[in-house]
Amino acid sequence: MTPMKKLCRLMLLPAALACYLPLPASAEIGVEHSGEVTLEASWYPEKAAHAGQKDSFAHFEARPELVIYGDEAEMLLQPRITGGTSGSGLVDFREANVTARIGDADILVGSTILFWGKVESYNPVDIVNSRDFSRGLMRSEKRGAPMARVSWPLGPGQLDLMAIDFVENAYPELSARERPGLRISKSTSYSGGAKRNDIANAIRWSGYFGDIDLGLSWFRGTGHSPRLLPQADGRLKPDYSRITQAGLDIQYLRGDTALKAEIIHRKGQYDRLGTARSYRAGVFGVEHNLYDITGDGRDLVLLAEYARDSRKDLSHSGFQNDLTLGARWVWNDVEDTQVLGLLTRDLDNAAQTMTFSIDRRLTDELTFEASARLAERYERDPNSTALSQDSAVIASITYSF
Repeated sequence: MTPMKKLCRLMLLPAALACYLPLPASAEIGVEHSGEVTLEASWYPEKAAHAGQKDSFAHFEARPELVIYGDEAEMLLQPRITGGTSGSGLVDFREANVTARIGDADILVGSTILFWGKVESYNPVDIVNSRDFSRGLMRSEKRGAPMARVSWPLGPGQLDLMAIDFVENAYPELSARERPGLRISKSTSYSGGAKRNDIANAIRWSGYFGDIDLGLSWFRGTGHSPRLLPQADGRLKPDYSRITQAGLDIQYLRGDTALKAEIIHRKGQYDRLGTARSYRAGVFGVEHNLYDITGDGRDLVLLAEYARDSRKDLSHSGFQNDLTLGARWVWNDVEDTQVLGLLTRDLDNAAQTMTFSIDRRLTDELTFEASARLAERYERDPNSTALSQDSAVIASITYSF
């Protein structure tokens, strides 16, 4: 199926469902519209590692949003239009769906963004949405996943059943930073039982037991972490495999401290060398909040997380034996100012990433965000060698309407 046909299908599915939903004669239809526009500049201070790469980029992204609602159903449309000087642009739908309630069941049909997980540094259980890597492999953004989802209350939580259409990842162009030395092809292949028009199946139960927030999930379908196969034309072709994953994410609150974990078992995933194999992985963390630490209403949140993968140095994610330490300074002011610092270190080879960011609202409509990422000793990490020159400084302004 071509990208244009998939785009048309995304728009038609919610519209078709809306036509068949029962609406009382007295039902009132409401319309709301909003959205945001982001302008971003990024700079890479180190010399490019690969031919054709640039040192600075400008990026534009618009997300208009339209909500049409009645007594029985609601339609949400949120296209995403991106472009910039990196040579890649994208038009797709983050959200294009209809939701309705029938008895105790909540129904969603269309494209949507889901998040599963609890920790900060890396979310192995979060598997539904593909990724847009067009600005670099270290700067992914989720793409909308076309699906049908039915949700029911079950015990102290909610059960979700999903049928999910597959969407390919988007990868960086030749001029972009944070990419392999070879250009990634726009053509793809599928193996290990995967198919281009695969429909994945997923189940998730999430709920609370007192101070425990628990999620249990199962997914079977084409995964979004392909191996990259060298081609005769000098490019790398993404080759996707069919995976099965069972996952658990949990958070336990005790006073000002939160204990968190995400644990998975996955079959069919390609490892770093391109061999499909089963593995276990987990991220375990603790977060502690120091309220009003300076006496002026500001909070300091300390966090530590450890990631482990049973494949060790063959892990495709790079999080095989990694420690993350960080702190978030929350000002609790009218501008919603937050400052975050993170250090992630590979305990096997000493490669590490230091990240600092600040997020602050300038006016009711304008938000400013800036970050700096310093990559150190990436040449020692087989998963990150190609990105060793890609430390970055990024700033953006978002206008909301």
